[in-house]
Amino acid sequence: MKRKFVLLIIFSLTLWAHFSYAVEKNAAPANSATELSTHAQKIVDYLLDDWQTQMHSTSIALAMKNLAMKPNDAVRLEVGKHFTEKTDLANNLKWWGANNYILSNDEKLIAKYLINTYNDEKRIPDLQELSKAIGMSSSDLQGRLTFMAQVGLLQESSEEKLAYALTEKYNRWGGPLRYNFHTVTQEGEKSFDVW
Repeated sequence: MKRKFVLLIIFSLTLWAHFSYAVEKNAAPANSATELSTHAQKIVDYLLDDWQTQMHSTSIALAMKNLAMKPNDAVRLEVGKHFTEKTDLANNLKWWGANNYILSNDEKLIAKYLINTYNDEKRIPDLQELSKAIGMSSSDLQGRLTFMAQVGLLQESSEEKLAYALTEKYNRWGGPLRYNFHTVTQEGEKSFDVW
């Protein structure tokens, strides 16, 4: 009886292993929603390599610049989503949060101003005030606000003069570093960010 039970367990485990392998082997190929575009994959590879250097915490936007790519919000969103879904790719993503790498330095300044004004004065500034405080034209600022809404830090709001409000998770969205950044530039070297 004991021998039959052991054989039954071995047989069950063998079948389970065989079918698990067959399912994995015959799994459908990744669809285009989970595959990265050529540009996005190049950025991911660059950043994963860059982050191996001590103190490097380069953002997606700076990686694109270092790779001589034109700014492209859609590609930044694609890379950001990839990192958000796969935080196990690098310690930087685990420790600091993937959202820290999505925003450009200008967008981090915008986020800091919005958050500080909201926390200190319980209000959201209008576009003119924000433009003056950040030193960015209203039209450029509008594009950055739209992007920040796409990544989940802001939401459209008809109640605010800015037309955007902070999401409920605004205080956690940026991870432990809260939109801080420092870019290091050395002559003859590619710039990199540190936190």
